[in-house]
Amino acid sequence: MKFGKLTDISHVNFMLPEDHPATLPALQKSSETLITDAPRVLIGSARWGERDLIGKIYPPKTPAKDYLSHYSRHFTTIELNSTHYQLPSVSQVEQWCEKAEPQFTFCPKIPQIISHRPDFGSQLHATEQLLPALKAFGSQLGLPFLQLPPTFTPQHGKSLFEYLARWPQDMPLAIEFRHPDWFSQHRIRDRAFHLLEEHNLSTVITDTAGRRDVIHMRLTNARVMVRFVGNRLHHTDYLRIDTWVRRLQQWMAEGLQEVYFIVHQPEETLCVDLAIYLIRKLNQECGLKLPAPKPLEIGQQQQLF
Repeated sequence: MKFGKLTDISHVNFMLPEDHPATLPALQKSSETLITDAPRVLIGSARWGERDLIGKIYPPKTPAKDYLSHYSRHFTTIELNSTHYQLPSVSQVEQWCEKAEPQFTFCPKIPQIISHRPDFGSQLHATEQLLPALKAFGSQLGLPFLQLPPTFTPQHGKSLFEYLARWPQDMPLAIEFRHPDWFSQHRIRDRAFHLLEEHNLSTVITDTAGRRDVIHMRLTNARVMVRFVGNRLHHTDYLRIDTWVRRLQQWMAEGLQEVYFIVHQPEETLCVDLAIYLIRKLNQECGLKLPAPKPLEIGQQQQLF
């Protein structure tokens, strides 16, 4: 992910901010209606189609058509970016679900034909095409998310929230703000998140080196998506994960029910390594029993050559 990327991170303060004051009440309120036996924590990355995963978690000579099948045996979710560039068909969604493990979930990114237009009201036809595809995921639908472009300012907020007010109540959705004005102007920030809470929509928190303002720590219901942008397993990646584990533990104690934690690294193989560390820490600190990716043994890797 290029958003917030820095070549020099030596002076970045990676500490997580304190929670927004409205986060705890939102968690307590939402957890009363969204009740599970235990919090669901789903971990993945953003690409299953990387050939570099052959020898890491894909067996030697794995054909591209089988990548998703193998990926879903190691991760429990994925940030589905292909839907950002093209409206998915129901048949395409059914093919993805058939290839993936039954417990695997997809987090589709809302198509840019919807999310990257200042007038959301003009995109109702595209939404009508999108919703049947989202429903086709069935139990394998994770948390769809609408990523606003960095140029989308609060001046366009009216059309956004009119659009969100029409979003089906039975369809989960998270929103990712990017323009700095959504965070620097506190009255606008608080109003925007309050409207998301009113519509039972979730937030995306992106932890990236060059945009510390987007780590808003405002939850609006009992679901959250965290997009974690690492720096090639720099030692700060691990320290940041430790901090996130403590915060997630706190949120789960306060009522958080679903976490979609998406790991980004410059190389997809590094996502595997950091996900293993993240899962180990979550299991140790939070008493979870999350399955971790299982890299191939050395002997299997050597079959590549």
